[in-house]
Amino acid sequence: MRRKVTLVLILLVSIVLGEELKHERHDIPYKGEHELDVSIAFGLGRLNIKNCTDENFLLRSEMIYSHEYYRPNVVYKVLANRGRLRLETKKFAKDEVYSRDKSRHYTDKNTWDLEFTTKIPSTYEIDLGLGEGLLNFSNIRLQDLRLQCGLSDVKMNFNVANQENLRTMNISTGLGSVEIRGLGYANMERFDIECGLGATSLYFDGKAQQDARGKVRVGLGSVKIIMPDDVAVEVRAESSFLSSLDLRGFDRVGEKIYRSGNWRSAKRKIYMEIEVGLGSVDFQWLD
Repeated sequence: MRRKVTLVLILLVSIVLGEELKHERHDIPYKGEHELDVSIAFGLGRLNIKNCTDENFLLRSEMIYSHEYYRPNVVYKVLANRGRLRLETKKFAKDEVYSRDKSRHYTDKNTWDLEFTTKIPSTYEIDLGLGEGLLNFSNIRLQDLRLQCGLSDVKMNFNVANQENLRTMNISTGLGSVEIRGLGYANMERFDIECGLGATSLYFDGKAQQDARGKVRVGLGSVKIIMPDDVAVEVRAESSFLSSLDLRGFDRVGEKIYRSGNWRSAKRKIYMEIEVGLGSVDFQWLD
């Protein structure tokens, strides 16, 4: 019986691996919408996001998938001049468990290349299962962002100043790694970063346009915070003897309150609450 089951599994894997890759395009024209809400639920593969240079479109996309489970489902509607766009894999398998070795094959065979409008303000809610993400929000007029990563390795960046006030940035990571660069350009008002078991790197480079407030919460993972020396930081810290909190360049000014040495001279300030369980948080300063 065990032998028969093994043969069936081998046959199924062979069928999947031998499937011809399928390609789809989903382009949504701009028809005068004032704002855009984007929701993405991507189960497995590689997700690429960047700005669209053609102002006639809200979305231009190319999607490649290897199995019917991961066929893209795209729904768009307009309510009171506000576009609502949802993109999801047909089977968003959040409850399925994949090894990283297995994911390497499927990542190459399931890829979404998405280009989004720079014409109107937008909000994004992105849920990644397993795979890789390259999210370039440069020139995208971002107002709110929620990113949840399961086992994904994600790189996000901002290369130019956001034209909109980014009211909230909420990032939650699982076992993967997340690297965010250009947070000074993001024009954030508030942020909430939660790191579970993975590794997160936060680069606050880029000219900050306003002061910001936020939380960094760490379970068993590690967070590295890289800060330019022209931005001052106040930290309210909660940690235990089992955690690691490296606040180099800070002075203690109160009960569990620390301020960076440039507090008086810096024009921009970040007020940050840090909670560390069994993980670590390390500060580094850019020259």
